[in-house]
Amino acid sequence: MSDQPLPPGALDALKRPSNAGDRSRIRKLSDFENGVLAVVASHDKDPAELTHKFDLLCPRNGCERDSVELDITKQPLHPDLPALPAPPATAQWWLVAPTVMEFENIGFTNPVQQDAAAPKLKFLICAECDLGPLGWCEAGVDEFWLACSRVGYRLKHLLSC
Repeated sequence: MSDQPLPPGALDALKRPSNAGDRSRIRKLSDFENGVLAVVASHDKDPAELTHKFDLLCPRNGCERDSVELDITKQPLHPDLPALPAPPATAQWWLVAPTVMEFENIGFTNPVQQDAAAPKLKFLICAECDLGPLGWCEAGVDEFWLACSRVGYRLKHLLSC
């Protein structure tokens, strides 16, 4: 997890989510009394590194593939996706790396670019229901940033042998 400012144009895109849905079973970050401190744990291999102790999910409860294509640039702020602070303020993010294969099911927008000097960004969305943006990545870079406040949390499923 890291605090960092948003790249140019990211805030505007992150304010434009798509679909609606029920929130009855998925917890959001604001549901936790201690905020982000309640959802992090020390990593098994490196106790100084923090990791999430919940499954990170699309915050839309019961999301299913939606056959309607939506233009996320024209959608109002979705109630499941809280607003992010305006730059230069920082937000809390989950860094997902080293590859996109760390995700079970994530979608990407086409690359967008604020101006010629800015990097091309892709915004992360739920691949099932197109809810998003949930985060961002630079095109061609294998670091994916999910907004802590824009994902749902569920206790991790433990696999038994």
